[in-house]
Amino acid sequence: MNRLLIIMAAAALPVAGSLGSIALREADLRDAIEWRIPIAGYNPRDPLRGRYITFQYIWSVEGDRRACGGGDDCRPCLEGRGERLRIAPEGASCAAPVDLKASGLRVANLSGVRTDPLTSTTRLWVSESRAPMLELQLRMRPMVAVARLSKTGRLTPIRLEPAK
Repeated sequence: MNRLLIIMAAAALPVAGSLGSIALREADLRDAIEWRIPIAGYNPRDPLRGRYITFQYIWSVEGDRRACGGGDDCRPCLEGRGERLRIAPEGASCAAPVDLKASGLRVANLSGVRTDPLTSTTRLWVSESRAPMLELQLRMRPMVAVARLSKTGRLTPIRLEPAK
């Protein structure tokens, strides 16, 4: 009888951990603010994982990008409707800070002095039935990612839509 309880507890522990993690993420997103961020992307197919849209957020950057040259004191702030990212100096006010690490964003060309838009690559898993339509829309017209920015700074893409 004791062995059976131990086996049941061992099997239940990973399930409880996964449910707890999901509950924490959902609670974090409950009060998050939605942003409509311009994107560019494409739709690959991975036979083992299914369909996903790999896309890049395309932000125009304001402020000194060199402030984010690898240090943890970089504070990018979303502005406008999500199309601008301002690099806030330390101590400056920032109404919508983005935590790049917590958001899982791999940001390109942030530390240089280039004037081209900042891009950050991410993925959004989509259903098999919706993927072909999204792929066509990405090729035909400008699209935006509707993403939620939590109070902790985590930016989570929710869905893709045509730009308005």
